[in-house]
Amino acid sequence: MDITKRNHYNPCFWTALWSVTYYEKSIAGAPSDELARKQVVHALNAKSQKIYPTTVERVHFEKNLGIAEISQPAAEDFVRRYHPDQYQQFVSEGATSYPIYIDFENILSGIEATPAYQTLLKVATTQTVDNLIEKSYLASFVVLQNLRSHSIMNSMIDWHEENGYEKFEHLVKLKWMLGDPHFLFRLVHPLVCSRWNLYTSSEHCLPLCDSPILVQPESVMVALSPCLLLDIRSDSPAPEDAMPISQKIDSNMLEEYRLRTIGNTFREIIGEPKQLEAWRATAEFQARCEVMKDIKRYNKMIRAAGNRELWHLNAYGNRR
Repeated sequence: MDITKRNHYNPCFWTALWSVTYYEKSIAGAPSDELARKQVVHALNAKSQKIYPTTVERVHFEKNLGIAEISQPAAEDFVRRYHPDQYQQFVSEGATSYPIYIDFENILSGIEATPAYQTLLKVATTQTVDNLIEKSYLASFVVLQNLRSHSIMNSMIDWHEENGYEKFEHLVKLKWMLGDPHFLFRLVHPLVCSRWNLYTSSEHCLPLCDSPILVQPESVMVALSPCLLLDIRSDSPAPEDAMPISQKIDSNMLEEYRLRTIGNTFREIIGEPKQLEAWRATAEFQARCEVMKDIKRYNKMIRAAGNRELWHLNAYGNRR
């Protein structure tokens, strides 16, 4: 069996838009998905502080993120806790051999094939949201992408391990969440009923980090492309069928985006070299790099960044 050893937080067909030539071709008529992984982008590494050209397939990923080993005692304990009515049957039938493995990549690929990500690409290239269906799918993308982000995935896996559970439990619970329309509705609908703004630019001015859903109490930001920023004002209710307000991005919004992006970076930011050079020289990026040098502090920061989402997992798991 082939197991995927390199799991991307951000799908390659999306991050390829940060290649200028690929973006222009996408605007003109969408190139083949097979070319996306090979597109060249520039990355600013938060640990080495270096800026270098690389390909999309070599950024925003982690080795073996979606692979988890399950031992027989761990499997039986999991069934005992979550499906006690099936425990005796599970133990008596058993698996043919242990350990067994989870490969989560097919789940990630399945997510990327949904209308949520198809709508992402449509809006990223047309810079318009045309109806409530597209708005709902784009809100779904925001929720799904946040759940699979570097900060959330790592913090949840770390949280499980600190509490004596194994990595596979998070992957199983995440699969449960993704397959539960009622659970997802409770996350998506508040976004749909918020005020949306689309900020556009004629220049590639929006670098992308590895955890690109930029959540603050008053709003959620995400760069849909290097030229298009979505800002969902969670502190401003609006009718669900209200379409986004489109406007040119200004310096204040760019500065807010810069601060949030640097503050959400765990490994690298991709973007235009000159802009990455300017960001590298800032006090905020230098402070972020200092955090990256200390692995214990780094892991603690990941957990802190993800803690606001952990209650979703805990509450969901307790309902099973």
